[in-house]
Amino acid sequence: MQEAFSRLKWILERQGLTTADLVRRVSEQGDRVNAKSLYRLADPEEPLEKVDMRVIGAVCQALGVGLGDLLTFDEPEIIEQFAAPKQARMDALMARHNGAGPPLSAAEMTELEALVEEAEAVARGNARRLANRRRRLQRGAKRPTPRPEGT
Repeated sequence: MQEAFSRLKWILERQGLTTADLVRRVSEQGDRVNAKSLYRLADPEEPLEKVDMRVIGAVCQALGVGLGDLLTFDEPEIIEQFAAPKQARMDALMARHNGAGPPLSAAEMTELEALVEEAEAVARGNARRLANRRRRLQRGAKRPTPRPEGT
């Protein structure tokens, strides 16, 4: 069976909003929605098991989007890329730090540390998402396949 996924995270990013902003908007339009439901809906990595159409309708109205904009049957790309310009800058700073060029200034060393920290965060996030996907796939493989009727 094909799984559904939410695109809410990207819609919010595109509109410059947070999930907390969405909670306020939904409340301001007079809809009562549990904030936890909206935070769960904003997780693009977990397939949707159940969808409360009242919640979906409130979200679509608050953001000015349609149902097809919010939900998809395409599994999201789970690997986040470290931006190429940042990677190039980090590589250049690392090369200089390792002796290939003039020593780094204090500001450059701070910049290098921030870039390394960001790259590590991307790598940790990718590892977490891959582990979650693997667990989901393993759970799905353990489910018994339904037998056709009459057999």
